[in-house]
Amino acid sequence: MPNEPDERDEYDVYLNSWVPSPQLEHATLDTYVGDPLMQHRLLHNYDPNAVTRDAWFSGPKTMEVNEEATRRVEYFAEMQPKWSAHFRDLVLANGVPSDKFDLIEAAFREDWVDGFARRQNTHTMMGIKASIRDLDRHQYPSGAGKYVLKQIPDTVEALLAPEQTQALFDANSNLIQQRMADYLDLFGDPNSSGLNHQSVRRGVFMTLPADGLRRELHYLCSYSLALGPVEQFAQTWNSANRGSGVPIIFSARLPAVQTRTVAFAPFIKEMNLSQLELVVAPPVMAVQLTYSGEFGDIHEFEFE
Repeated sequence: MPNEPDERDEYDVYLNSWVPSPQLEHATLDTYVGDPLMQHRLLHNYDPNAVTRDAWFSGPKTMEVNEEATRRVEYFAEMQPKWSAHFRDLVLANGVPSDKFDLIEAAFREDWVDGFARRQNTHTMMGIKASIRDLDRHQYPSGAGKYVLKQIPDTVEALLAPEQTQALFDANSNLIQQRMADYLDLFGDPNSSGLNHQSVRRGVFMTLPADGLRRELHYLCSYSLALGPVEQFAQTWNSANRGSGVPIIFSARLPAVQTRTVAFAPFIKEMNLSQLELVVAPPVMAVQLTYSGEFGDIHEFEFE
């Protein structure tokens, strides 16, 4: 029987030999699917054979102009006065005294963005962390403090009673549910699944997690709706820590940290929006990290 001609066309041959580019592989990780900045990087002449990252530089870590535009930061700036007033009213209505709320608001607006010493060690910040410590001991005795490395001494007095701390968590969680849904509607994506479509990320320079469980260094840590600043934080190294860790990004869908959010920048009057930052308390139960790979010299982990 004579040999039959090869009926495969050039497109079939191309598909048989095609492999996704590193940039495409990175963009199609679960945490980045639908992300507007990642779509921008794919479509605007970035090198397909390399993974684009914001390079580290000395100074404040902020979004570049392209990311601000793709994430529509102007919407958050426009809504911040209204949202922060609503947040204040909600927290006060649920039992937090106005003088204590004013201290908390000022601490996140001023201390949190002013370097490590003030961010973690001022009297108000220590009082907030002690408040989380006490709430967790009350509600989650078996997991309280188990997944945070820097413990708060019992001698540090809590700023809030446990029920007031819970009111702070609840106000953030409820408003995030409402306001982020409005924000995501701006993108008009029919495939969006609400808050499960929005990722938060944290960039750190540290050793790889040995047991695969999520642990935070402090009782207050920063996650971001942005990506560029996170990439910059992941690459923070100096001669003192060289060889002691690797660049890492931890990512999750917003609901994974929603109920443990202590502050969200658009809800704090006049808080800086350059990172679209969420200040998050540590977990109180085991959270498994899933390793996604190394992309652009940064190791990526996801959690739920």
